[in-house]
Amino acid sequence: MSIKRIKREDVVLTAIDFQEKLLPAMFEADKTEAAAIKLAAGLDVMGIPKLVTTQYEKGLGKTVAPVAEALGEFQPIDKNTFSAWANKEYRDALKRTERKTVIIMGIETHICVEQTALDLLENGFTVFVPADCVQSRNPANRELSLRRMEEAGVVVTCGESILYELLGSSGAAEFKAVSAIIK
Repeated sequence: MSIKRIKREDVVLTAIDFQEKLLPAMFEADKTEAAAIKLAAGLDVMGIPKLVTTQYEKGLGKTVAPVAEALGEFQPIDKNTFSAWANKEYRDALKRTERKTVIIMGIETHICVEQTALDLLENGFTVFVPADCVQSRNPANRELSLRRMEEAGVVVTCGESILYELLGSSGAAEFKAVSAIIK
């Protein structure tokens, strides 16, 4: 098994469906939202590109304001597919980044996150899923999905681990800003 590491110059964040009518229905939504905000804000400080999806925004709402604020500037990609990869606009946007490592955070773990992760793996991407930044309505579904994704080759980790791996050392220019976000 090869070790998979995250490198700044090759990583992009995909934030899946943190929407007004979806997020409140998730198990421990407040904890997931808080973790996602820290990860998104930290990645934004480091200038990591991001792709943000919504699932049928007209019916399920926009990205919730606290997550949207942490993400910084983005243009949402509305989809009706469960896998973001199955959406041409997402695929094209991801290809334009010219990056091959994708961090996926979002909801629901066992539906849109999982299908996106599996499709990305099949298409040659390295995928990291921070377990604290994904959620489902039923926690058992989340756990089964995390196990399935890991067995398929996804690196399951946590948001804080990703941020500190990208920083590399306390000498990184963004260290103080990211540390303040984490606390």
